[in-house]
Amino acid sequence: MGKIFNIYIEVNFNPLPGQYISIILPSENEIPLGIGDYEDGVLTLFIESEKIIKKLLNKKYLLLKGPLGREIRLGRRILGIAEGNLYYDLLYPLRQAKRQSKEVKVLCKGCESEFEEPSKDEDFDTVLAAVNYNEIKYLPPEAYIYVRWVKMNCTMGVCGVCNIKGHLPCVEGPFMKVKDLVD
Repeated sequence: MGKIFNIYIEVNFNPLPGQYISIILPSENEIPLGIGDYEDGVLTLFIESEKIIKKLLNKKYLLLKGPLGREIRLGRRILGIAEGNLYYDLLYPLRQAKRQSKEVKVLCKGCESEFEEPSKDEDFDTVLAAVNYNEIKYLPPEAYIYVRWVKMNCTMGVCGVCNIKGHLPCVEGPFMKVKDLVD
């Protein structure tokens, strides 16, 4: 899909909205990735790195760690806010909400969304965002932001590399409340 690659993997787990997985390449590295979608035992990943895709294509089997992170408690009316390819970070929670007959609308800057746009005067009880770091200060304090700008090394909260103001996105995220990340 343009600059985004779709990977489909059969799995024996049921991830919750807001969680992520990590692909382990033994003797090489571990790659934490957001869940693009999950339905009927098939996990969908959206990957924009050609380097990662080339590594994965050379493997007959993959080791997956997860699901990792915490579930997002979605309300009845959800607003997604995204910029460009960051939209794919929101897809699984938004699609799960829609499958649960919740109302989902999306403001998408520089991207096309499969969801309807909100009108100006609508209220939402859950806001999910995937925007550039310098834009998070404009989001409501209770909004969930997909934390993409930190390296999640161990994915278990041991190394502390992803620490932001005393919060560990690898354990608590990758969706974190804006109020926990900014002053």
